[in-house]
Order: sequence, then C-alpha cells, then structure tokens
Amino acid sequence: MQRTITISTPAGDMQVAGAILAGGGATRMGGRPKSFLEVGGRSILERQLDVLRPLFDELWISANDGPLYAPFGLPIVSDDVRGAGPLGGLIAVLEAVAADRLFVVACDMPYLTAEAVCRVAAAPDADVVVPVVGGRPEPLFARYSRRCAAAIRARLAAGERKMTAFHADVEVRVIPEDELRRLDPELRFLANCNTPEDLL
Repeated sequence: MQRTITISTPAGDMQVAGAILAGGGATRMGGRPKSFLEVGGRSILERQLDVLRPLFDELWISANDGPLYAPFGLPIVSDDVRGAGPLGGLIAVLEAVAADRLFVVACDMPYLTAEAVCRVAAAPDADVVVPVVGGRPEPLFARYSRRCAAAIRARLAAGERKMTAFHADVEVRVIPEDELRRLDPELRFLANCNTPEDLL
C-alpha cells in the first residue's frame, strides 16, 4: 500500500500527514485516557496505529499528557490553547506538521479501516474534507489544509470552541453518507467509545 498519501492540486501534488487527537479529558471514561482502553484485547491506540502507520510517513499524536505516548515513537504536540477541546488539538498539530494537508482522527475510534481513511485523506482538494452522516459532519474523521489555521485562530480568539465553527470561513468538501456506506454499510469505522458501556 502507498506509504505517503498525496493529493493533486493546481499547485502540484501535496502530501498528507496523519494525526490522532488524544488530548481530551476522558471525563465520561472516569478520567482514563481513551487511547489505552482495550477493544478486542488491544488498546484503541494500537489498533489505530496498525492502520495509520502504513499510510502516513508523517504521523503525530496530539496529547497533553505526552509521556504516556512517548513509547510509541511518534512526535507529540500539546495544546497551546488550553480548554479549547478538540479544536485546540487540531490547531496545535496543524501548525506543527510539515505536510500541506492533515488527516485527523479521534483517539476513541477503534475500528478504522485503511480504505475509509484513504477515501477522506486522498479526496480532491479543499480546505476541509469531512464526512456527513445523518446530516451531521464528522470533523474528527476529516482532512484539513494548513490554510485553515488562520480561520481557527480567529474563531478561538472569539471564544468559539465548536469543531466546525470555522467551516463557514473556508472551502469545505463533503463526503455524503451514501458514499461512505458503500465502504461500510454499518459505518463501523466512525464508531467511537464515549462511555465504558461502549466497550462491551
């Protein structure tokens, strides 16, 4: 499988980096980092890395408890806008990567597939490429251009924390639900673990 995902743009081919957003407080998990919860006998993080490492030469972890993730040998970036939730993690890693585009996934999605990741990460160019299910975007399984950074910073400065707040300020390409279901009729790759009961 291709090791570095690229997309074609009028400016030439652009590389895509990958990142796992793991900076949340895991309050619904009793404070346990969701990355290390086991699903099928392996941690969610290990399961995700099995899929992501073969796809991305540049792969990051966004986390505020960096020492926990150091053994995995990946670059780690912490939020510089604390209390901003996933949007704070996105801007931190977006400004740290070398690649022009960044695919991000939440740390609580244990059922990633390479096919689904590539469908989003290698989509035709736009500032944001985001799946939409049930009329709602999935911004934690999406691709972002570094051009989004200024729009995100402006929204954060205005006190906005919603992950999609800046979408109105940039070019957004939507991947519709029917196309996603052709990859997986049950959309299992988008399933996440928000409570301990989700692990059962």
